[in-house]
Amino acid sequence: MAKLISTKPAILLEQLRQLKAGLVKYTIEYTPASPSEADLDGAITALEGATQSKQNAAGAAEAATQALYTARDSAVDVARRMRDAVYAHFGKRDARIVEFGMDTLPSRVNRNGSDGG
Repeated sequence: MAKLISTKPAILLEQLRQLKAGLVKYTIEYTPASPSEADLDGAITALEGATQSKQNAAGAAEAATQALYTARDSAVDVARRMRDAVYAHFGKRDARIVEFGMDTLPSRVNRNGSDGG
């Protein structure tokens, strides 16, 4: 491993496994005092666990995002149908629709300038 030690979890995990394989292969010739093989095993286990937790959290976040989008689409549909029902009942020029949070259309003005009602 002539490469630099990576900070990317997937690459680092592979590098740790390669180091472990080297330690296992050359146990007789090389036994480091620090860090020990147990330290290496602990680092591999911790990194695998953290990576798995991140993947689980990403899956949960994706599911929550999908639930949010589904609820949003349903709410938009209800709001549009309610708006259309209010417009159908009161009309777009009735001042009462302001109570529903909607804008009224201005009164029509005839070409001669008089109010068309």
